[in-house]
Amino acid sequence: MSVAPDYVEPVLGWRAWDAADVGLRARLSSVVYKTTWPVRWPLVAECRRRSIPIWPFNRNAHDEAPHAGCTCGIHAATMTTVRSYLPNRLATADAVTVIGRVRLWGVVHECERGWRGSYAYPECLYLPIVELDAKRAQRLVDDLRIYGVPVRAIDAPTPDEVIDEIRTLAA
Repeated sequence: MSVAPDYVEPVLGWRAWDAADVGLRARLSSVVYKTTWPVRWPLVAECRRRSIPIWPFNRNAHDEAPHAGCTCGIHAATMTTVRSYLPNRLATADAVTVIGRVRLWGVVHECERGWRGSYAYPECLYLPIVELDAKRAQRLVDDLRIYGVPVRAIDAPTPDEVIDEIRTLAA
């Protein structure tokens, strides 16, 4: 069944990713499901309920995503909501948080904390680098430029200051 898009223009929202090493390069990885975002191609939403074979969890499985009666879809939120999910340390030996503005399109559901869409692609990326050595920070910035969107290094010492700087740069 084909459904008309909910919006004429893409919906802009904010989200966080991990900068995950895929091979020798860093790529965007969703925080919850560890999905690696494709390069220069939209991420396509899918419902993960279908992959849970244990009843009753898959009894409401469906093919289309996002679905109104589910939480599936590609999520984006307001900056305030994104801040509430950020860890106190934005970089560790194992993970580096990337914050970015993302475009959602196709079927888009507005929900309590933002939106869930059928398709998504980053519009701009912000990489907090204060806890990274200069070489690692530069490698991550260079690697993430493969997405074809602006990548800005943010050298603020706390998550709140990172968010404040992003808000200033994005205004």
